[in-house]
Amino acid sequence: MKYTQEGLARFQSLYDLEREVFSEEERAAIHRRAIRRSQIRRALSETISKSVADYMAREKIGFNELTRRLNMSSATTSKILRGDANLTLDTLAAVAVVLGLTPDLSLRRDV
Repeated sequence: MKYTQEGLARFQSLYDLEREVFSEEERAAIHRRAIRRSQIRRALSETISKSVADYMAREKIGFNELTRRLNMSSATTSKILRGDANLTLDTLAAVAVVLGLTPDLSLRRDV
């Protein structure tokens, strides 16, 4: 479905547009998927952050040494430690190599 700029202007909010385009069931499904995606991303970030913090404790190193070992900016290192980094698979692999860990990722159907 295509809308012109004028056609879109009649909607006061994104919610109004959603109500026109999607049924109540479709909107509910979209919102459930968005919430689940957020939960999964948070869990992954927390796992990575905890692994990095454990590594720091085990190696008895501070933030600056971690940043040097990861060969990343202090801003990126800080985001990883806070669980706020949006890591690419390549960056995750680089972190795993420095930490001496092998990621063990499995995907399974929700029950």
